Amino acid sequence: MSLSFDHGEYRVVSRLNEAQSGRLVETVVAGDVDRETVFRDNWRTLSARVRFENQSLLLKVPRARNGRRWERFLTRFRGSDAVRTFRHLERMAAMGFSAPEPVLACEQRQGGAVVDSFVCYRFVDGRPARPEDAPKVIAALQALHQKGYLRSDAQMANFIVNGERITFIDFRLKKPRFLPALQKARELDRFLRSCPEARRSLDPSLASSGWLRLATRLEDARFALRNVKRRLRKR
Repeated sequence: MSLSFDHGEYRVVSRLNEAQSGRLVETVVAGDVDRETVFRDNWRTLSARVRFENQSLLLKVPRARNGRRWERFLTRFRGSDAVRTFRHLERMAAMGFSAPEPVLACEQRQGGAVVDSFVCYRFVDGRPARPEDAPKVIAALQALHQKGYLRSDAQMANFIVNGERITFIDFRLKKPRFLPALQKARELDRFLRSCPEARRSLDPSLASSGWLRLATRLEDARFALRNVKRRLRKR
């Protein structure tokens, strides 16, 4: 059960008690959190395994999203990227999927727009999925699609294996409204591009489906356009 409350200039959503939550917020904001492993630290994102009061957490600060004007404008009508991540993790658990346990998210607003935010969730032990895990990963991804959701960024590296369980990490849930079958096929195609060996694991009817063939053509066009843009930028 999560709590929502104000702590100083921050609005907090947390599964910790209010005192613990306040200490965690103050530690992160002050930059005093103990970083055990830093996975990414650039202008776009800070992602690090941190230690807080004997708890191993994943701290994520969406720096780019916190700073973009358009993103800030949108937060006048919705929660921050951090709070939405917290809610998406809750929703995944409610649907019966394996995902990190959300611990705390907070956001700071100025003039109604979010200018700073971060989220913490339990660090997931396990190993990154490998090609031999493709059948289980595809099954988990299709199960999510059957629930009516996309996970976004469906790459092999964004699935963790712990025993027999496939855990979703680094995702944003999205409910496709327009041509959902095509959008699900495009997400599957992106996963297959990250792990070409996984094509051998596809059910024959799925591998030959019209939606997947169309999705592949659209993704080919998208990648070709992106490469053209990159070449133009270099010039």
